Amino acid sequence: MQLAARRPVRILTIAAACAALAAPAIDARAQDNPASSPTPNAVGTAAVADVTAHIVKIDADNNEVTIRGPRGETTIVDVDPDVGDVKKLKVGDEVHISYKGALLLMADKVDAKGVRSRVESQTTTPVQGGASTQTRHVEVVATVQKIDRKKREVTLRGPQHTVVLQVSQDMPLTKIKVGDSIRATYVSATAVQITRNGTPIK
Repeated sequence: MQLAARRPVRILTIAAACAALAAPAIDARAQDNPASSPTPNAVGTAAVADVTAHIVKIDADNNEVTIRGPRGETTIVDVDPDVGDVKKLKVGDEVHISYKGALLLMADKVDAKGVRSRVESQTTTPVQGGASTQTRHVEVVATVQKIDRKKREVTLRGPQHTVVLQVSQDMPLTKIKVGDSIRATYVSATAVQITRNGTPIK
């Protein structure tokens, strides 16, 4: 039920990625809620979650971690190698992490007939100083499980997991309703800072 997926791409410059997309993202592969409600600490239009959490899984190949938040929910967060080296972490570690939640960029209704799919791709954007930034986009056919219009959050059930996404200001929430099958494009969650015992994981 999964389309051919490319290897997840590391974020090389978190701040630049946010500026280029003007929004954030959560890729929560086994969650019903984000690890924390986004705080007003925003970058552009993107809120940043700032939580103390425990490491429950480490994917060193893709430089990402699964964290368990204070309410017991789990969230997968991409970690820029310049922000932290996940190989220095171990399962059970308590970390303080700030990360940009996942942002829903586009959503269109489809007649999925219960079939879901997922494709990942990368976008490269030039930034100042001659560098470039790469961000991970996910396109998924999923079912809308919940809509929080006040917080502008949607919960989608896809082929692999449930994901909670913030909704881009450019996308009207009137386009979708609970129970709809949609083709959604979003940007995955990315860490801005991660520390253990007050020390950056470098």
